[in-house]
Amino acid sequence: MQHKDKLMTTTAEIYTRDSTPDATTFMSARDLDSHGFFVTPLLSPGQSILDVGCGPGTITTGLAEHVFPGEVTAVDLSPTQTACARRLAEGREIVNIHFATASAYELPSRDCEYDGVFAHALLEHLSRPMNALAEFRRVLRPGGFLAASSPDWDAFEINPYPQPVRRAIAAYREIMKAHGGDPCAGAFLAERVEISGFTLLHRGSWKEEYEDTSFITGYLARQLVAARLPEHAEALNEWATNPRASFRQQWNYVTAAKPSYRGLRSLVTE
Repeated sequence: MQHKDKLMTTTAEIYTRDSTPDATTFMSARDLDSHGFFVTPLLSPGQSILDVGCGPGTITTGLAEHVFPGEVTAVDLSPTQTACARRLAEGREIVNIHFATASAYELPSRDCEYDGVFAHALLEHLSRPMNALAEFRRVLRPGGFLAASSPDWDAFEINPYPQPVRRAIAAYREIMKAHGGDPCAGAFLAERVEISGFTLLHRGSWKEEYEDTSFITGYLARQLVAARLPEHAEALNEWATNPRASFRQQWNYVTAAKPSYRGLRSLVTE
């Protein structure tokens, strides 16, 4: 399998989602059916797709299977993540993915190169999401589509929600902000996409419920510990032992087109 690996200048941002093995395991639980279902009506064989913020590649491989013999370019700022995604593709013998370690602000792509851009769980980590959206628009051909999703922490459902857990969640949100991100980016996703010059096709949301709450709280707790806030990490881990504890994460998504494209709207389903 041949790859096109390129290194671009990175930004000064610190991504709240880290690249540790535990974080990779957390993100690897996501696939195209669970976290990218909103893009599948727009996919067809032969397309060229850019996956920005590909992470460990578990969604990327699904994109590649849908567009084969078309190609997917998978981009992530972390070389650890692109290496993990490459290993996954090789293990599944998926040959139509190319990898690049690059910033979302400086994509290693020509103008009007792709039929579609996919960005899951990315924009909430960016201090300049509008710049990234402008870059997505640049690399899309006229009529190409954008499919993106981000969480809205204001719409999370956490039960029970005692004060120690509220303080822990607030502390994690502050970490995201300090790193340049926006924990409520999903609430502004559709508006920002339209302001960036895209034609909105569809918007929606879903709740991701964690059957094992320690899966999400462990992920958050590790980052709280890294930020030297062990008391908040301990509060989350203790809360997760409650058999009645529930954690439902709100994701908002949009699909949109770069003007102008005829006939794309008919491909979008509710």
